[in-house]
Amino acid sequence: MYNISVSDVELLKQSIIDLRVRITIYHELTGEYLDQLECGIISGSCTVSAESDVRRTFSLECTPVDNDRLVLNEEGMIWLNRIIKLEIGVLDTREQVYTWYEEGRYVYTNMSATFDPTTNTISLSCNDLVAKLDGTKNGQIGGAEIIEYPAYVENESTGAVIHYNHIRDQVITTLTQLSFVRDYEVDEIGEYKGMPQYNADYETYRNQSRVPVQSGALEYTWNALPYDQEFSVGTSVWSVLTAFRDLYPNYEMYFDETGTFICQMIPSRYMDDTVLDNNFFRDVLISENTSIDLSTVRNICEVFGESIEADFYSESTSLSGTIYSATVSSYDQYYNGDVVALLIRTTNPASASLKINSLANIPIYDEYTEEPISARVLNPNTVYTFKIKSKRVDNASQFRAYLLGHYLPHGIDVLTDGTVLNETWTDQSGTSHRIYSKDYFQAKYNCECVNMTIIPDSPFTVQKLGEILDVKTGGEYENITSDALAVNRAIWENWKNCRLTDSITLSTKITPFADVNVKVEYRPSNDDVDHQYIVKNVSHDWSGGTTSWTLMKFYPLYDDENYGGTHEILSKYTHGTLARYTHSQMSNLV
Repeated sequence: MYNISVSDVELLKQSIIDLRVRITIYHELTGEYLDQLECGIISGSCTVSAESDVRRTFSLECTPVDNDRLVLNEEGMIWLNRIIKLEIGVLDTREQVYTWYEEGRYVYTNMSATFDPTTNTISLSCNDLVAKLDGTKNGQIGGAEIIEYPAYVENESTGAVIHYNHIRDQVITTLTQLSFVRDYEVDEIGEYKGMPQYNADYETYRNQSRVPVQSGALEYTWNALPYDQEFSVGTSVWSVLTAFRDLYPNYEMYFDETGTFICQMIPSRYMDDTVLDNNFFRDVLISENTSIDLSTVRNICEVFGESIEADFYSESTSLSGTIYSATVSSYDQYYNGDVVALLIRTTNPASASLKINSLANIPIYDEYTEEPISARVLNPNTVYTFKIKSKRVDNASQFRAYLLGHYLPHGIDVLTDGTVLNETWTDQSGTSHRIYSKDYFQAKYNCECVNMTIIPDSPFTVQKLGEILDVKTGGEYENITSDALAVNRAIWENWKNCRLTDSITLSTKITPFADVNVKVEYRPSNDDVDHQYIVKNVSHDWSGGTTSWTLMKFYPLYDDENYGGTHEILSKYTHGTLARYTHSQMSNLV
């Protein structure tokens, strides 16, 4: 995002805002500079939306100073193979100079650029560079019936892993080999416990994910492709990129105001920086409108993932003490990434382990908590899938069997105030459950993996509104390959459903550097404290000289007692109280 200076803020405090637009034209393929226009604005708008893949769009009617090349042909400024750099200038009335702000790089869409020589006006309608990736102007992939991104490269003779393919590398490879993009900033994508934003001990987690490959070197797997990715011919480059993005929740991909491709996490912690404060908004504010979109509120999210394809299956299992023994045909060695489906006949004790054929015992871990599974997690006479993973513990490799869950990953998150009713509900087996208890939700929705997000004073809990269900299945949710990942995704979706509904719409003086998915602080007119918000939509009216902002009340996402603003630590505080803390106050609180 643009680095906002004091002079930028002072510029917008002027009583009269004089704007001008500057359009620079480049050749799409060579990047060659072709021409530049400065224009007076007749009418126009520019929208930046965090909820659209095409984040930036603009339409403009203006009067150019020089129109010699404003013709619709391959020699003119208006043609198919042009990149448009849009800038808005704000006049410093004291110095009589314009300060120019980049508003993005664009391409013509539907050849909607026109020039009227009679009135000396030009009309443009453009989308940002995603239009060159999503099939709007370009971006379809050809050359093969199936485009494959394997999770790892193996030795065809021995089956040994040569190296693991990491998600970030696959994003960059797709950008550089299948598209025009050369300027990019791509962060790591992987398991959230491997990210410094959410885990104070992320380095330990990353190191434990290292496994030996054929060369003997150790490679990280926390950020590797969890499984092979396949795409059919005709798929767009953007579809491939977003498939990688959506392997884990809370990532965004877009082109920023300079035309740089960005892949990063969306802010989701109280300690994440705010880019604008309430003092700024008070200096430029025109009007305010507060609303809660009740139609989008949900307090239960149920996620179904992709059916798990096991590499091995066995019904020949038994339990002796804490060890499950399984006879699996043709299985003679533990391999990192193997998925084994077993019929479990007896519920598990604490600290259970798995022994396949004559191999060593390996501990059974919960994939989500990274802890040994608790007692009685596995139900008798039920098929469960386990993923064999190699972890680095005390500088040595240790195999573990991670519980993925059932064949069809299934997870639920419930927003609750923590109370349970005395009234009961009876399931089909005749068992009674106290309403709003965890076992009630497990029985009612036939789901073992239920997470209870407890925020006592939320206005959206099941106790206050009843059960309002949101079911997620198919599409991007087919990337989910375990119950733990399904629960994690349900938590994220429910976080959006029952927190990002409390919004404020602001109208301010034109703010050309405004952006989305950034945090700001604002004090509503009916309140006496500042609240944290995340900007979801910005719309500039160039002729009116105003900017419309859509701000969503900000609430944190992940549980981690080492970081401020988490559900677990702050669940005893009300929604209203949480949002009143500044960065420093929140640090003191936790």
